[in-house]
Amino acid sequence: MPTSVYAQQTGGSPTETTRAIPDGISSFSIPAGPLSETLQAIASISGARIRFDEADVQHVRAPAVSGQTTAQGAVQAAVSASGLTMRSDPDGSIRVFVQQLDSVTVTAKRDEAETGFRASSSATATRGDANLLDVPQSITVLTAKVFETQQATTVEDALRNVAGVIVRPGAQGASGFNIRGFGASTSTLSNGLSDPNSVKTNIAGVERVEVLKGPQALLAGLNALGGTLNIVTKKPTTEPIREVTASYGSHAERTGSIDLAGAINDSKELSYRLILSATRANGSTAGFDGRTQRYGLGEVRWKNADTDVIAGVSLDKSHVPPDRYTVAIRGYIEPSPSTLPGTPGDGVDTDTRSVFYTLQHSFSDALQFTSRMQRNSTDLDLSLWTAQFPISTADLLLNYSGTLNQSQQVTTSGDHYLSYAFKTGPLEQRLVVGVNHSRYTFEQTQYAGPRVTTRFDATTQYPFPALVRSEDTRSYRIYSPQTQRGLYLQDTVKWDKWALVAGLRHNVVDIGPGTNTVYATPSSPASVSVVDKQSFSKNTVNAGLIYSLGWDTSLYASYAEGFSPLFSDLVVCGTNSTSVPTTQSKSKEVGIKSNVEDRFSWSAAVFQIDQVNLLRRNRPLNCNDLIDGQRSRGAELEAAGKLLDGLNLIFNYSYTKIESLSDPTQRPGAQPRSQVSLWSTYDFQSDRLRNLGVAFGISAWDKSLLGTTATALRAPGGARIDTSISYTQPAWSLRLGVKNLADRTLYGYSSTTMFVPIYDKRTFMLTYQRKL
Repeated sequence: MPTSVYAQQTGGSPTETTRAIPDGISSFSIPAGPLSETLQAIASISGARIRFDEADVQHVRAPAVSGQTTAQGAVQAAVSASGLTMRSDPDGSIRVFVQQLDSVTVTAKRDEAETGFRASSSATATRGDANLLDVPQSITVLTAKVFETQQATTVEDALRNVAGVIVRPGAQGASGFNIRGFGASTSTLSNGLSDPNSVKTNIAGVERVEVLKGPQALLAGLNALGGTLNIVTKKPTTEPIREVTASYGSHAERTGSIDLAGAINDSKELSYRLILSATRANGSTAGFDGRTQRYGLGEVRWKNADTDVIAGVSLDKSHVPPDRYTVAIRGYIEPSPSTLPGTPGDGVDTDTRSVFYTLQHSFSDALQFTSRMQRNSTDLDLSLWTAQFPISTADLLLNYSGTLNQSQQVTTSGDHYLSYAFKTGPLEQRLVVGVNHSRYTFEQTQYAGPRVTTRFDATTQYPFPALVRSEDTRSYRIYSPQTQRGLYLQDTVKWDKWALVAGLRHNVVDIGPGTNTVYATPSSPASVSVVDKQSFSKNTVNAGLIYSLGWDTSLYASYAEGFSPLFSDLVVCGTNSTSVPTTQSKSKEVGIKSNVEDRFSWSAAVFQIDQVNLLRRNRPLNCNDLIDGQRSRGAELEAAGKLLDGLNLIFNYSYTKIESLSDPTQRPGAQPRSQVSLWSTYDFQSDRLRNLGVAFGISAWDKSLLGTTATALRAPGGARIDTSISYTQPAWSLRLGVKNLADRTLYGYSSTTMFVPIYDKRTFMLTYQRKL
């Protein structure tokens, strides 16, 4: 049994085991695990006296230690990859500590997510750098290394690696995505803070994507009914980074990026990160003009032994053309049209500006303060033709509408909390108390576009007129603000092999006052109506219990809640009140997580999420019935990391069944029940081929409904094979990748037969990376 260790807090001497050092060599067979437990095991086997501060080894993992060696040799093996230093003191004891440089502890290093497929911790789930084994919920972390080897061009493209997540292309340019059957597009986070457009972040600046499954009211507040997504951007490091990347792919798409980082001063307290990227394509699969994107991220960091401050700005400007699509209004999916359903310049233009800071300060080993804020402003300009409804189904004669609108979304959000770690007898606790706030404003101006009628399968190009905005075509404007404030308390209690994580949040939400403006027509003047302010408050809880089966495996069970606002002008049937409770989701989950020698992780989970409190119009009585919503049940299996020397993989499988709790004929979700994906890379280990690498991946999905009823038409399932080959030298690398190798026609997910997305057929990309 490991010797018990009591961590040093402030003052006093370090903790130590109590046995004297014997002469000779001991035999060790200690599996990979937490470093503190490995050091205790070495002391117990060898009789050595080993001293360390618990704060230095917290969240640090040790590799397996085996064979016959001295205690010093075993400790050296245990700390070899930790960044810690080992020293034998004059009294014969062994000391493990953080090496000091001019009284400054420098830890601004490149994140593990930039160097491998596996990430061992999440900075989001418990508002601290928690080991994933210690978090009682399903979390998937996609690393920058996965993006690099897959040659992913967007975060949405990379989300196919996550069990339980589906991305649904939109008929008007903007994609949405679901987590465990619930929409999550409006509850996303950026560096732990509310940002409804974070999924659009340029992938050149993304360090990792954390997908937290199950309701996330404790973190994100409202709307996170099935989960949320947190984009973590790359940070300044003291390690020099000088990388230039250039790629060329299908549709003559060219991308150039530069990534620079390093220390600014000799003490390495100051560091920076600068990332610039630009993309331009000549065309798209659907035949529209190609996408363009320009991105910049600049950050400065000041870090010493007690304080870590990061401040930065980012700019992202892009044009994204519509996806290729078809229709299925005649009872089957039509072939892709040979002509363009619009004008070449159709698409969505996005301009996002962000400024942010993060401050972390340690008052002592036990007490820490974190404050972070950001302001994001996103301008969207949508201009495209949309198929609205059939004029003649038999002839595929459709009505098309020119869709023109401009909108601005501004989000100012912050999160500020104290974290206190302490011991009460055999109990170890970490208490977090804080406040979370956000203000979101949405302003949109809609323009009346022209309408035309033409065959969807026309063999000659229809002359769609250009879409032009003017004061005469401006039809209406919407302005809607939303303010959210949350006060939360979260506690992690550890006892022996058990851990309890529980949280409570009090939410106050104000929506409005807003305005709706209808602009003048030749027969009527402009009119402005005020939308009254509406407010509500909601308490939510979550709790999870973890049991450690050993150093590398844990079982867990959890309960979590989410909520979303619900308002109506009609009374609730059977009452005289328009007041209704919020829509709420309640999740139950059990699972298992495991690490294999600290290089490969896998997890499995089963879950059920019930949605309650929805409104359904009762037309005969002119009131609203309050009904239950949907139930989502499923199972997920995920794995990531290094299986063997040179062999890395990321794998996921999910089964999700969604049913209506109030209407057995309804089939909410419009998504496949089963999905699976695998991506693996292998770097040859022999001397002759050691610079050569290959990669292979497959993504497959079940059939899905093109609608929300049991009798709706189904889109077929599909499978996509991707592959690549790479050649790597110390200073440069070259990778050639092919996606949809079999050149198959593959259909996406949709809830309507008027828009059936079609994924790209075979595409290629050649990427060159150079370290300067």
